[in-house]
Amino acid sequence: MKVSYKKLASDYDPYLIIGMVVLCTVGLLGIYSATYKGGISPLFVKQVFYLVVGWLVMLFLSRLNFRVIYDMAPAIYFLNLLLLVLVPIAGKTVYGAKRWLDLGPVNIQPSELFKFSITIFSLYILSHTKGLITKESLILLSAFSIPAILTLKQPDLGTTLSYLFILALLLFLLNVKLRYFILSGLLLALASPVLWHLLKDYQKARILAMIDPYENYHGSGYQIIQSIIAVGSGGFSGKGLLQGTQAHLLFLPEKHTDFIFSVIAEEWGLLGSFLLVFAVFLIFYRIVVYAMRTPHTVERAYLGAFGGLWLFQSSINLLMTMGWAPVVGMPLPFVSYGGSSVLTFSIFIGIALSIIREQRNRPIKFEDG
Repeated sequence: MKVSYKKLASDYDPYLIIGMVVLCTVGLLGIYSATYKGGISPLFVKQVFYLVVGWLVMLFLSRLNFRVIYDMAPAIYFLNLLLLVLVPIAGKTVYGAKRWLDLGPVNIQPSELFKFSITIFSLYILSHTKGLITKESLILLSAFSIPAILTLKQPDLGTTLSYLFILALLLFLLNVKLRYFILSGLLLALASPVLWHLLKDYQKARILAMIDPYENYHGSGYQIIQSIIAVGSGGFSGKGLLQGTQAHLLFLPEKHTDFIFSVIAEEWGLLGSFLLVFAVFLIFYRIVVYAMRTPHTVERAYLGAFGGLWLFQSSINLLMTMGWAPVVGMPLPFVSYGGSSVLTFSIFIGIALSIIREQRNRPIKFEDG
């Protein structure tokens, strides 16, 4: 069977692919430096493997029809829920948090994968819901609450907040009336004193550290202070690959995961930071462009929800490293070390590419379906 490479290339948005290549390349260089100890680190080799697998997943999913994945939403949700339930029973504890399932050479974080599962399942339920108080609405509330509670108990506040963000964004994209969002915001504000007391002590400390990191310099503020120093010391062009003092003199903890941007900013400076941020926003922009072009409500909502989550998580991570957001454990997609994050966003991107491929190959008809 003869493959038309010209036809294959026309299926994909070149700007989106360029953005992904830039982001993955910058991320790999950052992890190479952050984990370097006189030679190539096993963590760097693992990240290369995760990204190769991620690209294969993207390519595979991009060739499927979106409706195939959409119709499998309930099965995807319950399979992921089973994995999440197994975490407190057979999970692996790292730094006091039990979030991972040990699969031998790799660990999997079901709560991270649930970002996709809750997106596609919520979209599936909402597209079949005809009113505010219905059987489907109760199913959706349960489908959101169960993984949120399980994830919060791990504990993982950042991922739980991402579930809430996804649900709120889908409701907004599917034209739930604005007054319900205003009412929810007021109720959240009124409940904030109670919610504050429900937070664990270390979570409260992280929020207070954002306001004044020097109040607890050697405790909750240390990570933020060292990150700010790393970002600020990079200057315009940076100190050079493997030359970052904060990372290589061991001042900066968690430098290859949530705080990888600090390493990149110190060693690549403003130029490298701008390149990374540009790639993040380029991907977001192209996703939004195709979301606005598609005539189908479900596809538009999926692209909108993914684009919103992409910008939300990327922004929180970047702001966190600069001391403008509390440390909540949100990795920078395709840049921070971690197989579960790479796999999750590879699935998101792969299905988005499937929608884009179908859109680029069909005439535009502005009718809902």
